[in-house]
Amino acid sequence: MNEQRLEGHGWWPYLGPYMGFMVAGQFSTWLPESWALGMLVVKPAVPALLILHFARKGRYPELRAMRLRPGWLALDILLGIALAVLWMAPYLLVDGLPRPEAEDGFNPQMAGVSAVGLVFGLRFLGYALVTPLFEELFIRSFVMRVADVYNRTGDFRKLPIARYTQRSFIATVVIFTAGHMPWEWWVAVPWVIATNLWFYLRKDMGSVIAVHASTNAAILIYVYVVTGGVPGSPLWVFV
Repeated sequence: MNEQRLEGHGWWPYLGPYMGFMVAGQFSTWLPESWALGMLVVKPAVPALLILHFARKGRYPELRAMRLRPGWLALDILLGIALAVLWMAPYLLVDGLPRPEAEDGFNPQMAGVSAVGLVFGLRFLGYALVTPLFEELFIRSFVMRVADVYNRTGDFRKLPIARYTQRSFIATVVIFTAGHMPWEWWVAVPWVIATNLWFYLRKDMGSVIAVHASTNAAILIYVYVVTGGVPGSPLWVFV
């Protein structure tokens, strides 16, 4: 890794997309409902464009080093689907677990019944493709390594990815969980622990991104199939 790539603190390629998504999401809550479809495009577009910008500058060596081998990728996808079951099952089996009201869930008919397919496709793009990319860059590449150099001498970019330390393990679990709603913490904690362990085994950003994408895709497809794309079901709060 050359010195040009190590100039500065190197935080913005990881903080920028994550914060951009959070800001866009907060901004969308201030807009009238008529803007909902447009913001479904804007929210994932902000982090995606920032990632593209930094990638063109060579700021993600961990992405260039990805090894998406078919056999391992199949295992990544299967694990992601299994973890989707883990994420959903407690709420399907235990009525007393806290969760938002059904009316607070995603509305696939926000642009009318005829546009449900379009809305689903846009939500799939953001939830199952863009979100896993910027979240994993932030949590698994940035937080996991910064935790080990914070208040110490060193540049996080000089550390290898998927390197186990107690400090970084706890940091990723806490920050990933805190990034979700409190009612999701029951499942967020075991999900991030399981994916941390898989990341240590695979030592590949592509692997953990694939697991995350498979989890989100499986949840979204399940909800869509079960509800038939009709809003009002409590299942839509998961996407």
